[in-house]
Amino acid sequence: MNVKLGISTGFTIKRWAHPADWVRLVKEELGLDIIQFSFDQIDPRSTNEFITKYCDLVRYECDKNNVTLHSTFTGLSIYSHNLLYHPLLEGRLDGIDWFEKAFAVTQRLGCNATGGPFGGMDIATFLNKNNENSIIQANAEESLINLLKKAKKYGVMDFYWEATPVEREGSITIKDTKDFIEKINDLAGEEAATFSLCFDVGHTTNPILSKDDRNPYQWIESLYDHIPIIHLQQTDGRLDRHWAFTEQNNKIGTINPTKLFDSLEKTKKDEVILLLEIGHPFEQDDKLVLKEMKDSVDYWKTALSNKGYI
Repeated sequence: MNVKLGISTGFTIKRWAHPADWVRLVKEELGLDIIQFSFDQIDPRSTNEFITKYCDLVRYECDKNNVTLHSTFTGLSIYSHNLLYHPLLEGRLDGIDWFEKAFAVTQRLGCNATGGPFGGMDIATFLNKNNENSIIQANAEESLINLLKKAKKYGVMDFYWEATPVEREGSITIKDTKDFIEKINDLAGEEAATFSLCFDVGHTTNPILSKDDRNPYQWIESLYDHIPIIHLQQTDGRLDRHWAFTEQNNKIGTINPTKLFDSLEKTKKDEVILLLEIGHPFEQDDKLVLKEMKDSVDYWKTALSNKGYI
């Protein structure tokens, strides 16, 4: 099995904004050469001048440093929006517009894959099971399918959906997630981008879930056909922490490389890409942030080396 380690640029938000800085940091200080670009770094609806300048710089720095920009991802800032589940039609149309603009920037960055959550219902809509809920759900699915078809026009071949622990944001169980992925792909057809799962190991934390559904390793073993990439974070299993893999966090954390590799080997997958997705408070000391990112990379590189993957 080919296991590759990369990183999301989500950890660079505000701290390392210039492409020359974050590409160099990832390559030289962290020793990684696979990057998932977070749209926290640039709003895909920015001015044409900014998008052109930024994307050109990213591609130049990646080429210069021999770094692969694997895919783009929604990021934290747009995740706070309701997007395709917004209670107002205008809000849902705005969500569609955001994703189409994201497809265009993905293409400008030279990537053929993007992903992320695609929205979440507000409480009132979610609780109204007999009317607004079903209407909004059907509308969101139709919009998602149309977006997957549009994606291919921008050269985007894969959409990595990130299921979250929040019930108002989509399926949260293994079975429902599998059913949803297969339903969307069946309805979208071959002319659309492939809809698969970016599995985040810290997203099985909803307290209403069964024991199996709260087990991240069970998700990998059950849904491996639909999981090309995995987001790595340390968590205590109670909340979506996005902790670094430090010695202190690992003592109380539930994510263990050996268990994860054992689950992957059971699936007999040919390849999987592991992407560190770690988030620190904005007020955290910058030097400590960088140290904990280095510790996290070293932790996973050691685990990969011990298994003979690198």
